[in-house]
Amino acid sequence: MKPCNFGSGHEIRPTSPALALRIPQEAGQIDTGNRRRPAFVALGLLTLSVAGCAVPAKAVNPAGGDRVVIVVSATANEPRPAVTDVTRKVLTDAANSENASPQGSGNSSVALVSAADAADSRPLVLTPRRADGSLEHGLQRPSLVERNVQAVADAVAATAAARPGLDLLGGIDAAVRGVTPGRLVVVSSGLSTAGAFDLRQVGWDADPDVVADQLAAKNALPHLENWHVLFTGLGSVAGAQPPLPGLAHDKLLSYWQKICARAKAAGCDFDDKRVAAEPPRATVATPVVPVPGVTSVVGPAGRVSTTVSDSALGFTGDSAVLSPDALDLLRALARSITAAGRSDPVVVRGYAADPPGSTAAGRQALADLRARVVSDALREAGVRRPVDAAGVGTQPGRTAMAGGRFDETVAAAMRRVEIAY
Repeated sequence: MKPCNFGSGHEIRPTSPALALRIPQEAGQIDTGNRRRPAFVALGLLTLSVAGCAVPAKAVNPAGGDRVVIVVSATANEPRPAVTDVTRKVLTDAANSENASPQGSGNSSVALVSAADAADSRPLVLTPRRADGSLEHGLQRPSLVERNVQAVADAVAATAAARPGLDLLGGIDAAVRGVTPGRLVVVSSGLSTAGAFDLRQVGWDADPDVVADQLAAKNALPHLENWHVLFTGLGSVAGAQPPLPGLAHDKLLSYWQKICARAKAAGCDFDDKRVAAEPPRATVATPVVPVPGVTSVVGPAGRVSTTVSDSALGFTGDSAVLSPDALDLLRALARSITAAGRSDPVVVRGYAADPPGSTAAGRQALADLRARVVSDALREAGVRRPVDAAGVGTQPGRTAMAGGRFDETVAAAMRRVEIAY
């Protein structure tokens, strides 16, 4: 059987225990709550097999070439993870790195892909090599580089969380421990719900500098010295996780900027390109992070009902004009609707309060108009499913009038739009 030139044509295989990457125990420990653990990172085995040809099993020395570490959260509350164009360039640059050895000694650039809740990583060779182990410099080089990069993209897309909570700090720390600093790509919504940085506890009003300092005081930050970090997919949600209004999205970015800088990273970049709205791969239920003015629940058959308050939509008085932040919110919600992967109609219902002097007909007209405004915004944001939009008026059996006085707190809860998808 003849060897075939498939990507690098190599397996990554530690040829002896000495090839497992390790850092000194005192430098590799981190406080992750109530336990401390030594840091070991070992490269596992990647075996390529192609029907009709034999792929050489040539050992690749894990000490040579560039390293691109990719941490993927891939929870049930996020779209299917994807590699963006910016990440593809990072991978392509590593594949073309001159740090790889020219002959068959095996020093190659490698991408290490791991789930944020897993202890191991999947290594994939980026350097294009011929079947004999030598570097490919010929006409096939671009296609082999692209093939190797696509293999990494496929591995990222195939990643799915297996645990209910997302400890993103812990996942990042586990992925970089013992690996020579290089490029780190974090593919995640950033909505951590476990470990030292649980956004359900931190909330949206904390000072990002204070949060980063507190994590540092607890020794809970990952060791990112000399790492160049790229965050992608930040704030991209699906499933039961409510979409983030503009202010919450900006605060999330600030949290991770400060955490990354406080962890002494050499650089912290954020790719603002939205990931594709594909259904999540993970099936393990994940806690949601509460979002001001927005709530989501999952009902029978996986149908999601999201309630958006007037305050989040930006409506004032008798207005049905959406604020710029509300448009951003509805664009995010539209991606969640698309990621749900369903074809049944999206149902949009508007509700109104009953202030003194209002009439049932007026409240019905206002609720109907607001439902249609939200429906139009969802369609403009890319929702292709049928949309059934209508106003309910004042919710039957509910009033903001108590003892002859108008209760604004009750009225604020009555003014809302519900979107079921």
